[in-house]
Amino acid sequence: MAEYYYDIEVGYTDPEIIRRLRTGGKTWGKASFDPLACKIITIQYQALDRSGRGIGPLKILKEWECSEELIIKEFSKILNPKRVWDFIPVGYNIYFDLGMFRRRAEVYGIYYDEWFIYHNLPCIDIKHICLAMNNFQFKGCGLDKFTGKEHSGAIVPVWYHDHEYEKIINYVEKEAREFILFYQKLKQKMPEFRRWIKNR
Repeated sequence: MAEYYYDIEVGYTDPEIIRRLRTGGKTWGKASFDPLACKIITIQYQALDRSGRGIGPLKILKEWECSEELIIKEFSKILNPKRVWDFIPVGYNIYFDLGMFRRRAEVYGIYYDEWFIYHNLPCIDIKHICLAMNNFQFKGCGLDKFTGKEHSGAIVPVWYHDHEYEKIINYVEKEAREFILFYQKLKQKMPEFRRWIKNR
């Protein structure tokens, strides 16, 4: 069993979305959630040990160094339906990242079965733990509310539009560090909570 921290960042092609994000707005509207209206600009992953600690360096595949097609094809070698236990994605709101990858991969002739992505692929999503810790309220439940991550990734498409790639890398690296630290704490403390519930 091989757990991997996994996340993506996206860039938008719609100038109106960029304008709203630049002024602190939201990416509301159908276009912001349509995989055909955006593209994957980074795919990042890192192996984790049994305690949740990172093993080796964080790998960041960058669209601006080659193309979206090439980073998707590179990552598709890792996300293999025939070897589901070789790569277990661990993340926050993981089905957004997996679903976006699946739909963008289709653009380049790489097809993942929907059943594989949403049912057969073992994955770990901590979003629902955070939701429980937030009194089951969605507002205020972002990863930045539980870690040292300073803000959401809503500004990343603006940085991408402005070619501020170093800011994206710094954000991605800090997000990974903060997620992994938080995940380690969850792996330590959640079994204690289970014992407390059982023995109350």
